[in-house]
Amino acid sequence: MTTPQTVVVGLDGAHFELIQPWIAEGKLPNIERAIKSGIATDLESVLPPVTSPNWKAYSTGKNPGKLGIFWWENIDVEEQRVYYPSERKNLNATFWELVGETERVGIIGVPTTYPPKDVNGFLVSGAPDADRSGYTFPPSLEDELEEEYGYEVTKRNRLSVNRDVAVEEILDLIDSRFTVGKSLAEEYDVSFLQIATFYLNSLHHFLWDDEATLRGWQIIDDHIGDFLDDDTDLVLMSDHGSTEIETVFHVNSWLQQEGYLALNTGISEYLHRAGITQERMIRLAYLFRIPRLAERLTPNALIERLPDEEGGLSRKSKTDTVDWDSSIALASGQGLLYLMKDPDSDGYERIRSELIEKLEELQDPAGRSIATDIFRGEKIYSGPYLSEAPDIVIDQRQGVHITGGVGRDDVFDTPDTNKWKAENKRHGLFVASGPSFSESSPKKISILDLAPTLLHLHDCKIPEDMDGTVQKRIFARDSSPEQRNIEYRKRPELENEVDHIRRITRELNL
Repeated sequence: MTTPQTVVVGLDGAHFELIQPWIAEGKLPNIERAIKSGIATDLESVLPPVTSPNWKAYSTGKNPGKLGIFWWENIDVEEQRVYYPSERKNLNATFWELVGETERVGIIGVPTTYPPKDVNGFLVSGAPDADRSGYTFPPSLEDELEEEYGYEVTKRNRLSVNRDVAVEEILDLIDSRFTVGKSLAEEYDVSFLQIATFYLNSLHHFLWDDEATLRGWQIIDDHIGDFLDDDTDLVLMSDHGSTEIETVFHVNSWLQQEGYLALNTGISEYLHRAGITQERMIRLAYLFRIPRLAERLTPNALIERLPDEEGGLSRKSKTDTVDWDSSIALASGQGLLYLMKDPDSDGYERIRSELIEKLEELQDPAGRSIATDIFRGEKIYSGPYLSEAPDIVIDQRQGVHITGGVGRDDVFDTPDTNKWKAENKRHGLFVASGPSFSESSPKKISILDLAPTLLHLHDCKIPEDMDGTVQKRIFARDSSPEQRNIEYRKRPELENEVDHIRRITRELNL
C-alpha cells in the first residue's frame, strides 16, 4: 500500500506496563521495531485520565476548562442535574481540521468525534459514543462501509455478560479499524491518517493480561508493520494508561457516610441492594436463551432505572436519586468532586479544605492511600468553563479504582474478576518512529503537546490558545520540522463565532 506522510495510531488505555513482557518475548515485533528505531516515553493525560475528556484534549491541544467536558458526565450544581454536554464536542477545532486546510486527512475510530465534522478527506466516528447511523463524513461513506466491509461502529455484546462472544467481536472491530482505515487512506489519497482502537481499552479493563488481550495487541502489531517504512512518520499514542486494580473506592458512599451526601431512597437503590442489575438481567436472558424476548419485554424506562454492576446509574437516575438540597458534595467516577455551595459563599473554602484533608488521610483496608495527589479544580483547569469544573480533583493512586455510583453501603471493595480487573492511570504511551523523529527519548510529554507538535510537523501554524507546546526536541536533528521556526495563528474563525454566540446567550440568560 502507499502510506500517508504521517500515521497516528491511537491505542485507548495503552501503556508499556502491560506490553513490555510481550515485547521482551518477541510477541510484538513491529512495536518493538518502532520503539528501537525512534522515541518511546510516557504520555501524561489530563485529569481525570479517562477517554472523555482526553481524546478531545489530544485532538484540540486544550484542557477540559476550555472544552467544557470533564468526564463522561458533568455535574451541574446550579440546575441540580447530571448530564453530558454533547453539544460541546465539536465546538473547538481539531488539529486535523487545520492540517486539512492544505492537505487531505483521514480519521477513523477516534472516540468523542460523533457527530462527524466536515473534513478535507474522510472521518468515521468512533465508539463508545457514536450512534450506529450518521457516523461518517462524507455521509455517503456510511453505505460504502457497510456494504463493502460489513462495518460496525460499536460492539453488541457485553464482556460482563457474554465474554467469549464479546471478545471475538472486539477483535474483529480492532482489525476493521486498520483494514478500512488503510483502504480509505488510499481511496482518498490522504497525507495524514489517524486510526484509533477504543475497544482495546475494554480488553484491558476486563481481561488485563489475558491471552485475548494479547491477541488484540498482535492484530494491531501486524497492521503497524505496514507503516514502518523509510518515508512514513509513525506515531503510537494513548489517551491514558491502565494498571491492575488493588482497591475499589466508592467515593459517593464515603461522602454519604461522612454526612456530605444525602439520597432519595428510590427504586434504583433498592434494586442494587437486592442484587438486581442490568448485567444480571441480561445474563438470565442468555441463560434461558431468550435475549431478544428480554429486550422486547424490558422497557427502556426500567433499564435506565437499573444500576450497573457497580451501582452506577444513568445520568437521569443519578440526578433523581440525589437529594440535592440536603447534600454538600457529589462525585463522578475517577476522582471528580463537586460542592453544592457557591465558591463565593461563606464556608465554601472551609468545606473544600476539610474534604481535601480527609481524603489525603483516607486509607484503604490495607493501609494504602487512595490518592497520589489532590487538586483544587482551578489549579489544573483554565478557560471559559472553569466555573463548571469540579471543585476537587483526585489523582487516584495507581491501583485504585474510584467509582461514581450512588446507593452502595460499602466504601471500599476488592476487585471482582468478573468485572473490571484493570483501571486507568495517568501515564499512557508515546512512540514515534520515522524520518522526522529523533532516537533520543524525552522523559515524558503531555497529551496536550501532540496537537501543536503534529501541526508543526505538517508545517501548519499553531492556534495561540492551545495549551500544549510544540515539542521540537522529538524531531531529528536537521530535519525540516526541527529546522523550521514555530509559527502561530489567531483562533480559528469557527471558535470565535461560537464564543460570540455563547456571550450573547449568557447576556440574555438563555
